Amino acid sequence: MAKVERDAAGAAQPPEFTEADKNKARAWFKKAAVLRDQRNYDYAIECYIGGLAFWPEAVEEGHMPLKSLSLQRLQTGGKKPGMMDSMKLSMTGKDPKQAMLNAETLWAKDPDNASYLDGVLRNAAKAGFFETVKWIAPDVLRTLRNEKKVSSRSKAFRDTVVDVAQRCDERNDAATAAMLLESAVEAVELQMALSPDDMTLRDEQRDLAGKLTITKGKYDSAGTFRESVLDVEKQKLLHDQERIKQAANTIDALIAAARKELAANPTVAGKINALVDTLLKSERREHEDEAIEVLTKAFAEANNYSYKMRADDIRLRQVARGTRQLKAKALETASEEDQQNARLAEMDEIATEIDIFRERVKNYPTDLRMKYRLGAALFRTGEYDEAIPALQAAQGEPRNRTRSLLMLGRCFHEKGLPSEAAEILKDALAAHEFQGDDTQKELLFRLACAWKDAGVKDEAKATLGKLLRQDYNYADGQARALLEELK
Repeated sequence: MAKVERDAAGAAQPPEFTEADKNKARAWFKKAAVLRDQRNYDYAIECYIGGLAFWPEAVEEGHMPLKSLSLQRLQTGGKKPGMMDSMKLSMTGKDPKQAMLNAETLWAKDPDNASYLDGVLRNAAKAGFFETVKWIAPDVLRTLRNEKKVSSRSKAFRDTVVDVAQRCDERNDAATAAMLLESAVEAVELQMALSPDDMTLRDEQRDLAGKLTITKGKYDSAGTFRESVLDVEKQKLLHDQERIKQAANTIDALIAAARKELAANPTVAGKINALVDTLLKSERREHEDEAIEVLTKAFAEANNYSYKMRADDIRLRQVARGTRQLKAKALETASEEDQQNARLAEMDEIATEIDIFRERVKNYPTDLRMKYRLGAALFRTGEYDEAIPALQAAQGEPRNRTRSLLMLGRCFHEKGLPSEAAEILKDALAAHEFQGDDTQKELLFRLACAWKDAGVKDEAKATLGKLLRQDYNYADGQARALLEELK
């Protein structure tokens, strides 16, 4: 990842991004575009933000399509961020890049919220992302044109863009400096129209106009925009994967014997499954792949779907194991790159699970366990319209009833139906047998959130009170914060 350099005064200078950074970002942007076409807007937002974490200055490939997506999501009635979202996504953290990404996540879900827009600009400037500042400044200025009184927002905007303009001027980027100073001049003139007798604004306007004249003189003498030249760092190749240890010679002998038995009896189900069982005992990737090939061939020849199911189970375990390894590595290194790779692997795992269980539900439409697995996977990706009927059917399985109802209630809440969500979560609480466990606590918290959004504050407060009597610090104090808000 690019390192942020600072000048003698401590101000962030524009970072450089390697081609490796950009390629990783583009992988996320590509996935985001697919999800957008599928109208899975929230998941697409996550992907754009994931890419921007690698390449925060990707204006054309990241910021611009994310802005367009946010407007599309708004038109389809996308839910705005709530108090909990704002608490989780701080715009004032010590890391300005993460603070900018948090602000942009919130803005993408509420594009009319000027404070989120300000957060993107402010933190981009702090991080030295000048291309992003240049892109976002006109949007902030547009909202300032609608201000009805002299505001601190305008002053903060002017201070930010003037500071970045000065740093651009010092880097001989007079064109960008002039554009930002023009924005500052317009902003102060908008405030002067609201307060024509304010001499402080008049002095500021005169000072900014003078700076703009000088900067334009430099720009005009240069005759053209200065093109940014980025030095591309060579990527260091990381090949640190641990080989799975070799199985004992006895396992190899057993595999050889099972292969021979199957070759002599190629259509006998017992021989097929015996070879697969023996191959899986070795715990080697190549033997797992062979087991998948054996089962796939058997399915093609016998049209027995149980072979296909077993092959998919092995494949899903492989994908899940890869995700666990990447998560463990990310936890160990605390590297942002490793964390992003783990998230991407998790997304691919969920997509694989959805594909597999969609097919299984078609083949076994009365198997409620299959519908539960499908509904749970769809819930994780935010595909609520498809998840709801699957979870409604899955609650008929006693073992999965409570979890099905919990996810079902959350689906209705996310769809903007908090009253219906509350009724479902009440049923889930009544059906749950174990008092005080994690599931019951989550049910109480989600029920309180649903009551709150449904406008039934007394029920919300009573439910939160019951939760706090069981776990005062539930969800790192989020339950207490919600109760304070209700009071």
